[in-house]
Amino acid sequence: MKMPSWFRPAVAWVVLAAPLSAGAEAPAMVRGQLLYVPVYSEVPYGDKGLNLNLTATLSLRNTDRGHAIRLKRIDYYGATGSLVRAYLRQAETLRPMASTEAIVKESDRSGGISASFLVEWESDAPVSAPVVEALMVNSTYNQGLAFNSPARVLEERR
Repeated sequence: MKMPSWFRPAVAWVVLAAPLSAGAEAPAMVRGQLLYVPVYSEVPYGDKGLNLNLTATLSLRNTDRGHAIRLKRIDYYGATGSLVRAYLRQAETLRPMASTEAIVKESDRSGGISASFLVEWESDAPVSAPVVEALMVNSTYNQGLAFNSPARVLEERR
């Protein structure tokens, strides 16, 4: 079947325009979230049952350009599910486009291999959700190991 000549430019326009609109949807605005972030303060390696200790950095970045967010909790849990450490004594404000972090030192093995963070934040107005992720790093013996772990939304308030 032969395509009419007027149809070819229309098809080409749709095909070329599709990538421009893909993913152009505005992110949902939210008033708060409870986030789960897996972290690894040590990882097993080799055949001898050894563990490589890692520095774990939880990074929290307010992506909203016009509104602050309040960090209500940054809690570090061990592999057994027990609370190891609360990083906040009271809520802290994170200004627009600002960032902060919580660090688990390489020597701190209190969380075990499969530790995690629970992060809770809120805002008075709907905002773009912050970027929250953990970065794990070790550079022992002139070799480097680094990887990240994104937050997962457990609850969301709109």
